[in-house]
Amino acid sequence: MKKLAILAIAALVLVGCDNPQNTVNTLNKEITQFRAAPNDQTQMVIEQSFAKLDLQITELEKKGKTTEAANLRSQEATLRSDYAAAKIAKTVHDATNAIHGIGNALKEAGQSIGDVFREPTNSTE
Repeated sequence: MKKLAILAIAALVLVGCDNPQNTVNTLNKEITQFRAAPNDQTQMVIEQSFAKLDLQITELEKKGKTTEAANLRSQEATLRSDYAAAKIAKTVHDATNAIHGIGNALKEAGQSIGDVFREPTNSTE
């Protein structure tokens, strides 16, 4: 909850810094970066950018610029969809790595167990 409040305050400060289309362009770049190298820091930056864009669109709606706001809402929806797809791809990638890790661990355990039951090659009789 505290994180969300900080994001909202940061977004409020940044709302006046540039126009919403710049925020859309920035989000495109951030999502592309996240897709290429997903990490928590990029994810937080993306969430901040979405909060900023949402505030910018709300301001446009308050000013009666409904056409521009609707266009940006549409772009925002597309970006959120792209971001969701990137997060799903990250989850699938993480799950695949986990499964490979488990498989390797089982393989090593099987080899160790096999080694225990093998007869020693150098027996002294």
